[in-house]
Amino acid sequence: MLHFSYGVMGSSKSAMLLMQHYNHVQLGHYVALVKPSIDTRIDASTVYSRVGLSARADIVLYPEQSLREQLMWLSARNGRNDLPYVFVDEAQFLTERQVEEIADLALKQEIYCFGLKTDFQGNFFPGSAALMRLAEDISEVPGGLCWCGCKATMNTRIDQRGNVIKTGDQILIDNQEETRYIGLCYKHWKMGKSHA
Repeated sequence: MLHFSYGVMGSSKSAMLLMQHYNHVQLGHYVALVKPSIDTRIDASTVYSRVGLSARADIVLYPEQSLREQLMWLSARNGRNDLPYVFVDEAQFLTERQVEEIADLALKQEIYCFGLKTDFQGNFFPGSAALMRLAEDISEVPGGLCWCGCKATMNTRIDQRGNVIKTGDQILIDNQEETRYIGLCYKHWKMGKSHA
């Protein structure tokens, strides 16, 4: 089954993924941890949560790569012929073709994808749009709050001074120095107001 859990920035999506991954490993399940290559917040192969949890990815997936082939390689390397559980962080960065392949793999495996639904302009990422179309189990990760205390529903790019940025490339990795992302309620996202 293909599962997609989405939430805004700061809703602890990666923390939830890492906790579920840890629980499966502790139960002795054979698990693969996957991240897209574009996520370089910490380094190329670390799945990271801002709450301090992290784990090394088994597969760093590039846009032109097949997840099926990478999973076959990982299974062979570990002397296995099955991979029943797959966890994918930052799934919004997958290509549409990769999500379609994942949906096919999920006919025989449990695949858990975590990521953003929309970008800082309120538009779908190609990966999240495909996951919304194809996932059998879709759920929102609760907990993202706007500075006003309302539910955060919009991902927002801000500069060093807290100014809301509404133009630019769809993908710009959060480096916490020049660019960062926060969740805002729709009202304050529309107003471009990132603080009281």
